[in-house]
Amino acid sequence: MPALEMVYHENLSYRNDKQVVAEYLAQYEKTKSPKLLEALVQAHWELVEYLASKFSNDHQLREDLIQVGGLGLTKALQRFSSEHGVLFVTYATPTIVGEIKRYLRDSTWSVKIGRQAKTLYYQMEDARNYLTGKTGKTPTLAEISEWLNVDEEKLIEASEAGPNRVTASFQQETGGEEMVLEDLLGDSDLDYDAVENRILLKESLAILPERERQILYLRHVEGLSQSLVGEMLGISQMHVSRLERKSIALLQDAVSL
Repeated sequence: MPALEMVYHENLSYRNDKQVVAEYLAQYEKTKSPKLLEALVQAHWELVEYLASKFSNDHQLREDLIQVGGLGLTKALQRFSSEHGVLFVTYATPTIVGEIKRYLRDSTWSVKIGRQAKTLYYQMEDARNYLTGKTGKTPTLAEISEWLNVDEEKLIEASEAGPNRVTASFQQETGGEEMVLEDLLGDSDLDYDAVENRILLKESLAILPERERQILYLRHVEGLSQSLVGEMLGISQMHVSRLERKSIALLQDAVSL
């Protein structure tokens, strides 16, 4: 174990100093040393900056998201255990992204709106998308009310809260990709879209090895690049690409049976 005097090495990086960072993680798991925690946060800060940059090109908002993501990183470090059987970066990424999404949902509204109204607003959006895809036409308020089992009056109140969102920044492209920020917002607990397909996918994923499931999650849920996923798992970008194609082919075969 490196001496704690090395903790304040300014250039410590989880990508460039893998062995040292791994030793610090193992030691922190045992001691919960504040100095080690500070060093590990510093070592993984570039991951926080990368993930925050995917949600906004606006400098001020991105700085806020980095700070929020830093809280997620700290929580992940405090909760991480080697018994999870995954790399720390793989474990931490959903926690960091979750904190950022929660901040965007709860804090970036132009006026204060009750949590219940905001939650119902997102439920309406999900229900509208699902019913539109199912029937081929935009559902009426009555149809959404019946689907959600919520009074139409409450739906009207929630729909009026929608324009109070900060929509301009939500339409910015994320990290130069075609996807915009609004496409990334959501909560799996509120997702009514394609429920049957999600159940089928969950069952089909069970046929894949753990590493392949991690690759698909990081690529298609968190939206990370193949090169970053490769760095997280300690394999090349080309290897990630091969495993991803093979896994998708296996899933397609399983679904078609």
